[in-house]
Order: sequence, then structure tokens, then C-alpha cells
Amino acid sequence: MGGVFLVGVNQAKAVGDAYFPQNTTVTLTEGDFTIVGPSDADTVVTNGNVSITVTISADQTFTLQSAGRKLLNNDGGFVHTCADDKSSLIITTTTTITVIITPSSTTCGSTSTGGSSGGGGGGSTTTTSTPTPTSTPTFTPEPTPTPTSTPVSSPVVTGSTPASRGFTNLTSLSLKEGDVISATGSSDPDVYIVNAWGYKRLFLNPVIFGFYGHLGGFSKVKTTVAPVRDTLVTSGLFRNCETNDQKVYGVESTGEDTAMLHWVNTSGAQAVADDSDFFKKVFCINSREFGWYKQGAPYSSVNQIPAYTRTTSGSNAPVSVVKKLKIVGSAPKVNVRDGGSLTAKIIGQVLPDEQYDFLTKNSSGWYNIKKGGVVWGWVFGQYVKEL
Repeated sequence: MGGVFLVGVNQAKAVGDAYFPQNTTVTLTEGDFTIVGPSDADTVVTNGNVSITVTISADQTFTLQSAGRKLLNNDGGFVHTCADDKSSLIITTTTTITVIITPSSTTCGSTSTGGSSGGGGGGSTTTTSTPTPTSTPTFTPEPTPTPTSTPVSSPVVTGSTPASRGFTNLTSLSLKEGDVISATGSSDPDVYIVNAWGYKRLFLNPVIFGFYGHLGGFSKVKTTVAPVRDTLVTSGLFRNCETNDQKVYGVESTGEDTAMLHWVNTSGAQAVADDSDFFKKVFCINSREFGWYKQGAPYSSVNQIPAYTRTTSGSNAPVSVVKKLKIVGSAPKVNVRDGGSLTAKIIGQVLPDEQYDFLTKNSSGWYNIKKGGVVWGWVFGQYVKEL
């Protein structure tokens, strides 16, 4: 199947709810496992090809099966069942919970070595109804190389990466995966959604944002500051996960609120050669958004994908003001943590009278500071004086 992006399901990240309309194969160390469609969850993420972390809310059902009849151990107390041809685990709940599923190398009928195990062979699997999907899953897989009809001779890594913007993790920015953000007091009021790898996608206009009602609308947008927003690199790589379309598309802005999609007609191996973070930049969209765009001519290389921004009619945009603080107090050193709380990990220390730029202050009185022009960590307000 030349030129088609085959996206393997090795990792998943959520734009909203993780909805699987049909059977989806997940490859782990212990073999291939099937997420039985329709399954519905908030997020589904694999962990080093060893386990699957599922966050699920009330009225959702998530079903995992093993054709190899592996024991589907989990920390949620859910018991799997064993049939002659498969083992199955069904997760339902009345509240929001997170369950880690760690399949065992042991098969049904053998002795289990840990976790919650099911009964022996001869059991049966029951099926339950699944709610209507309200959103789409976001897959960020490792690439599966496929033949390409348009090879690229010399790979060139293009575009900014989170590391070049000072990105460390979302916690250091007081954000979490799936947050919808907008920077207050800046010339760019646009709304973005973020992922765990330090990328964000732009909602080009209010119509497109309205296609994702599960995000809660503009009242649920989290306000941040321009330096935090700009630490996250904007990506314009999409695929339609609602139809499980394996093709990846690049977005070209054609006006202030308009754009078109271009199929990136290259192999997964070549895409990663051109941009090692390529698959971390792919965001899921639903069928309504996919149908909203016009289709442009395919791109034959990752290097053809333009920077994805919304063209604005204004010029002379105001520059956001960077705030400064000074370390004060009698302590010889003050800890810097990777989050705004005493439970966060210590990542460094600062000294009295040292001055730093800061991005924001959280409700608990912690300041998010920069070092060397990039986001660093958090210091407690008791040891800080704003300048």
C-alpha cells in the first residue's frame, strides 16, 4: 500500500475521550492484544510496551482481549474471564478511575504470578452496550515503515522541537495533557490544546472549536501567559481518528480563519528520518473537522509542511511583559521544584538576592521561574519578592 501512513497503536494520547469504534490491535511485550470495539474511555496510554493505563468514567465500557489467552492482570480489582479461544477483561465503573493493565506471560489454566487473575478455561465472555462516542482518540504511535512512491533522497530535520523552546514537562508549566489554553494579555487570543510531548494544536476558528463539545466550550479554556504558550510548539499534523483513517495530513493556512489539508504521502520511516518527533506531533480530529477543510495536493515530504499558524490581519503586535522576582529570606538556599507544591520533585536550588524572570504564580503561592531564558521550575512565594 504505497504512500499510505500505517500508524501502529503503540501509544495513545487523548484530545478528548478515547473512543474505539472498531477492534484495535495493541502490541505489547507479551504479544498482541485487542481493544474490542466499541470501547470507550477518557484516555488509553501504553507504558513502555509493558502495560496499558486506562482512565475511564461512569457509563463508559472498555474491553481488552487476548487471543493468546494471556492473564490480564490489573490493579483495579477487575477479574478477567477465560474462554477456549481468548481471555477478556471488561472495565466499567460508576466513578472516574485509572486502571493499569499488565498482561502476564502466563496463559489461562496456568498459575498466575500476581495481579488480579481470572478463572480457568471454559469461561464465557459477556458483552455490554457502549455509549455513543462524544469525541475521538489521539494516537501517537511509533511509525510502521511502508513503501513510498515518492522517496526523499536526503533527510533534513526541520522545525522547532520542544527542547529548543526549553520544554521539560507539562507539570513545570502547571498544565496537563488535554488542557485547552489561551494566553491572556497577549496579542494572540487563540485557543490551543496541548499534548504530553510539548506540542499544541490551534483551533483555527470558533466553528472548529465547536465541533468538540466535550471540551466544555470557551468557559473551560485555561488561561495562561504568552511565554508558557510559546514554550509549546504548534503542530499542524492531523489524522481522522473517528474513522480510523491511517493517513496523516499537514495543514496549510490560507487565510485568517481558513486552511486546507494535504496528505503527507511518504513512508513512516522517511517521516521519522526527516523529523524524529513526527509522530509525537500528530493530533486526532473528528469527521466534522476533517470535512470542514478543503483538500490540497499531497505533500511528498515532511519538509513541505508549512508552519501552522492562523494568519491575522493585524501587524505591530504588542510584546508581552516579562515579570521579575528576587530570592529573599534567611535560608542559605531555596529549593526549586518541578511543580508548584511541596510534594513536587526538587530539581535545583537558588540563592538569596538572585533575580529571575517568572511566568506565573499559582493559587498556592508558588512562582514558575525561568533560567537562561527557558522555563525551569517553581519556588515558594515565602522566599520571593516581585520586582
